[in-house]
Amino acid sequence: MTSAGHVARNSIIQLAGRLVTMGGALAILTLLSRYLGPYEFGQYQLVIAFLLLLNVSDFGITTIAIRHLSSSERDQDDVLGNVLTIRIALAVISTVLAIGAGLLLDYSGEATRAIAIASLSFPLNVFAGGYTVVFAAKLRMEYAVIGNIVQAIVTLVLMGAVALAGGGLVRMLIAYDIGFLANSIVCIAFARRFVRPTLRWNPAYAREIARDALPLGVAVLLISVYGRIDVVLLKAFTSSESVGYYGFAYRAVDLAAPMSLMFIGSVFPLLSNHHVASERDDFRRLYQRSQDVLTVLGLGLLTLMILFARPLVDVVGGAKYAPAVMNLRILAMAFGLIWLSNLVDYSLVAIGRQAVLLRIACVGLVVNVSSNLVLIPMFGRNGAAMATVITELAVLLPAIVLLSRYLGKAPSFWVAGRMLPVTLVAGAVVYVLNLPWFEEAAITCALYAVGIAVMRVVSLQDVKLVLRRHPATDAAAVLRPQVEAGAAID
Repeated sequence: MTSAGHVARNSIIQLAGRLVTMGGALAILTLLSRYLGPYEFGQYQLVIAFLLLLNVSDFGITTIAIRHLSSSERDQDDVLGNVLTIRIALAVISTVLAIGAGLLLDYSGEATRAIAIASLSFPLNVFAGGYTVVFAAKLRMEYAVIGNIVQAIVTLVLMGAVALAGGGLVRMLIAYDIGFLANSIVCIAFARRFVRPTLRWNPAYAREIARDALPLGVAVLLISVYGRIDVVLLKAFTSSESVGYYGFAYRAVDLAAPMSLMFIGSVFPLLSNHHVASERDDFRRLYQRSQDVLTVLGLGLLTLMILFARPLVDVVGGAKYAPAVMNLRILAMAFGLIWLSNLVDYSLVAIGRQAVLLRIACVGLVVNVSSNLVLIPMFGRNGAAMATVITELAVLLPAIVLLSRYLGKAPSFWVAGRMLPVTLVAGAVVYVLNLPWFEEAAITCALYAVGIAVMRVVSLQDVKLVLRRHPATDAAAVLRPQVEAGAAID
């Protein structure tokens, strides 16, 4: 198979795998929220937030190792042996940090035990994360996808068994850990086709990896912090039930946000090629049409989430999560901003300006913490949702300004202006008709489709243009490596 064929197959497999794991994550969300209830589900979300805030088990090592393995100048067994040694050390550090933070913050005994047990996911996931480096370098990501799917299935089955047996939060987190272990076992089995490394330690090479990985690792850590610190602050000012409602709404949005990466993964290589070839006009046109497509799709999903937040909450979590409806409606606006941010950020990477993302992440952290400290005492969990929207806007605007300097002018938002009246009309029609929600949803989708055709904002040719595949590195491995503990299954 040609290189282009390998890349195309790699991309399709990752797309299919992401859809399957998203389905598994939705099923797990439904099970956990319904079985645990708002209080224990809030405790669960607090535990996951701790894991993401204190996760240094990768710290950009995976991305740098993929680059090193892709070079024929390095021995792959030596690279992987050193990477595994470094990751094991970082996983132990992450576990100690999580347990120490739980003890220092003096949470309840159950919450502290839950944090300690969940932190074991760091060392259990070492080999899944480590061997993904090999699969990515060999363009055989189907093996990593199989591992992720097995993890989702094992986690869902074991959590279902815990629910049937009447187990509590701690046992749910044991099931969570075993899912990571299953992923590592699968990856070890497949990786033996390519490498048989032993743990190695080369101080000079370790320093080289650390030097290359540090900027990316810090940026990813900052993104994780400002993405989850709101849960910890909300717990400090309110209750576990409030965290449960907010965590439920946030998780629902969290599942939809990465959908844009499936689209951007096709656009990123083309943008990179236009930049390398100094085809700035072509870059500008492709970026604009990509933004237009994402705007149309994102506004449609945002409209559905706002209009049908209540039935969505009822179907997934049940009536006891009714207080989360307003949180979901506010957070839906953040979801729309995240879609645009993903495109702008990858475009900055395509032109070699990824270093500025660290500074933007610092801005996001400052804005998020300060706005949460002001808004949570005033508005509770709705304040946390507002702070999330403000933060996403604060990281999007400077990124657009920086990209505009390269484009020569600011990107146009005329599509959003044209489609906004369509969304308002759809909302008014739904309000007047007062039909069952699934009929209203069908009518909303039909009205939105008609609006797209009437306004002529996006054509089929536009979609085909931005979905063309090109042999290049998958975008998902370049900018935002998976924050492993709970990224797909929390």
